[in-house]
Amino acid sequence: MLTIDFQRLRDRLTDPLLTALTIMFAALLFVVAPLQTMGLISAHNFGLGFSLVIIATVLVISDNWLPIVSLLGALGLVIMATVLRLKQPSPLDILLDASAWLIVGVTLSIVTARAVFAVGKITYHRIVGAILLYLTIGLVFVALFCFVALYEPNAFSGLGPLRDNLSVSGNFIYFSFVTLTTVGYGDIAPVHPMARALANVESIIGQLYPATLLARLVTLETENNRVK
Repeated sequence: MLTIDFQRLRDRLTDPLLTALTIMFAALLFVVAPLQTMGLISAHNFGLGFSLVIIATVLVISDNWLPIVSLLGALGLVIMATVLRLKQPSPLDILLDASAWLIVGVTLSIVTARAVFAVGKITYHRIVGAILLYLTIGLVFVALFCFVALYEPNAFSGLGPLRDNLSVSGNFIYFSFVTLTTVGYGDIAPVHPMARALANVESIIGQLYPATLLARLVTLETENNRVK
């Protein structure tokens, strides 16, 4: 009985939660991160709170415990990085944060893609969920770019060697989405071959995603109408 009730709850809340999660994720990337970079706020508490919201949301959306375990692992890395940073800032803190970003990005991408592209009626919330999937792709590349910069300090012009300060996440979020949308202002540019390769892959995904998304949603809507 409890299982049936939870399944009904999941079916009813999955689509609205996609919209809510998209709004919160966009706020984290494009409002909280810039304010943190400017030194106006400390995002650690928000990040930890947001992690708990993500875990609760994925618990409802997903029917698999593996994403929950992955997100709990990411939360553990964030907590560890925060504790180490308070004691003595170091590149290890950046590595732990970047690892957490990668885990969150990949996990949310898989969970969101399953919810957005599942068989059934295409709703407003599922379209908004497709935007969330786009944002999580950008977050995955934030982590990958960060790994490259840690490996090679001069991998990006306009950044310099990484220091464990508030500007790291903001700079890489900016560069990742400038690359994903193929805007390319040029103030931050990849120099290392691996950084250039990742930038090329991200820009290609940014070009192909809208067309692929549209084609898939149209196909799902056509199949849903045919079943009716």
